[in-house]
Amino acid sequence: MKRLIFGLLLLPVVLVLLFLLTQMRWKWSTPAGKTATVSEVLAKDVVLTTVSSPTIASPAQAPPLLGEIILREYANTNLSPENDLTLMSRLMDNSLLLLKSAANRPLSANEDWADFLRGRNSARERFLPDNHIILSADGKLVDRWGTPLFFHALGGGRYELRSAGPDKKLWTADDLHRKADGSFRRGMNLNPESLLPKAY
Repeated sequence: MKRLIFGLLLLPVVLVLLFLLTQMRWKWSTPAGKTATVSEVLAKDVVLTTVSSPTIASPAQAPPLLGEIILREYANTNLSPENDLTLMSRLMDNSLLLLKSAANRPLSANEDWADFLRGRNSARERFLPDNHIILSADGKLVDRWGTPLFFHALGGGRYELRSAGPDKKLWTADDLHRKADGSFRRGMNLNPESLLPKAY
């Protein structure tokens, strides 16, 4: 019994001595002035996987806003002008989905949408920076020709979008009109009476 107790008391001392000897042997095996690299310390069968730590974005490298991501190809001359209206519609749908409280405030005019997307909403959520290509100097949402877009609210969160086209005049034959279902009005259906400006 005494031997067992003595052995149990001696075991920690032996383990500490073995640890110290191992450390000293490792230190002596590394040449002076050189620190061992990770690959020298690891066994040959061990695979080292490095994981980069996340970097904190500086103000100059702030992550892009949702609108910047969705409108990345806006006004790209290699794509059709209809693509611009599709992208704008996608941004409208996504922003309303994220901010359900926006349904309480009617968004019908260009200025309403411009304010909403620049963070003037109940959640102060910004979707577009002030210097985005879709925003004019006076803060309106514009097409690739620099003309303000026309928004037609249908109710129930559905909207139609219209660009004045290359002639920069609304209600002419070169207008681009995107319906709420994603299709485009063309030809004789481009300017139905319900969409023409009313004389008051």
